[in-house]
Formats: sequence, C-alpha cells, structure tokens
Amino acid sequence: EQLKQWYQRRVREQQMDNAVEADKLYWTRNDAKIRAVTNKVASYEEFEDIVKASHLKPLEKGDRISDIKVFKQPWNISSGSGSAINTGSKGATEIPNVSITNINQFNRMWKTQCKDALEKFRFLVELDCNQILKIFHAEIALGLLGEFVTVFNGNYHPERAEAIGNILHTLTKCGRFDLSLQFLSQKERESLSSLLDSLSQDWDSSNTDWLKSIYIKV
Repeated sequence: EQLKQWYQRRVREQQMDNAVEADKLYWTRNDAKIRAVTNKVASYEEFEDIVKASHLKPLEKGDRISDIKVFKQPWNISSGSGSAINTGSKGATEIPNVSITNINQFNRMWKTQCKDALEKFRFLVELDCNQILKIFHAEIALGLLGEFVTVFNGNYHPERAEAIGNILHTLTKCGRFDLSLQFLSQKERESLSSLLDSLSQDWDSSNTDWLKSIYIKV
C-alpha cells in the first residue's frame, strides 16, 4: 500500500512538472513570435525558425557541447477513457472542459493532456463559446489559430459542423485575431479553405459565407 501511494505521488509530481515545463515553453515561444512580428521578418520560414529556436540558450565561455541537455517533449501521463466521435477509437482521454477558464489551464490541456489530433478536436468542440472568448479575450497566441484550423479540418465530422462554425465565429472576436490570421502558413490556409468548404455543405450557408468573408479575404 505504501509503495502504491508513493507511486501515485510520483505520478502527480511528474504531471505537475510536465505541465510547468510545457507552460514555460509555450510562453517563451509566444514571446519569440511577438518579437518576430515586431521586427518584421522577411518570410514565414524565418519566423518559424525564430520560434523553434526560442527556448535555446547561447553557449557561454566554458560550456561544452557534451554538457548541453537536449529538450525532450514532456512525458504525457493521462488516465480515464472516453469514446471518440464515429471513429471506433478506444481509451481516449476524458477532458474536464468545464474547469477551463484561462489560458494557462487551456495550454496544460492542449499541450500535455491531449495526446493526438483527435483528442484535441474533441477537447475544442466541447468547449463553450463563452469559455473560448474568456480564454482568448486578450489574444490568440500566434500559431494557435493554425493549429485549431488543422485539427478541425483533419478530424471534421458533419455532426460537429455547428460547433466548429460557432468556434470560428467566436475566435474572430478574440485579441490579435487578424495577426494570427495573417501568419497562417500556406498549408494551414489550404486546411482552412477545405474546412470552410465542408461547413458550406453541412451548416447554414449565410453563416458560412460570413466566415469566408472574414477568414479568406480576397
């Protein structure tokens, strides 16, 4: 029994360490994105390189290459089970969306608890639009809009069309939306176009036309 309690305590500590590490990396990269935009980088590739290298520290005198620790993706420990939408998947993580009220809580779930794109999709579509507006009222971190679009498009299901459409509408009211839209990669823009075409077939046409006028500006 003592061994079991010790193990459970170690698991909780590991989960906390992973969440803190992921949160630190998120904000470091977000700061790098803002600096890159402010400095008006020449291309998206240059922007991406700056963000990817943002967590690296320059070598100092006396440092040796062999002493440098390689950053590893935090070990994801999750529990619980749930059923995915028309996928036949088993053992999906149960995400307590009702407790998500700020960006830090969202990032912990998005970065560490959701193990794959399908779980991210389920997590997003089950969020209330008021929650989303509260979480991202100040800003949508650069790069996150593209992740949302890619997840929606890659796991699209007609039964979720209304939820997806409402989320896309809500995101337009969030801080730095226009900036996030501007920095979508070509691949993300293609996913966005495909997603909106799917919505056109499964959701209200006037709502979809409005979304296209905002997300795909001619």
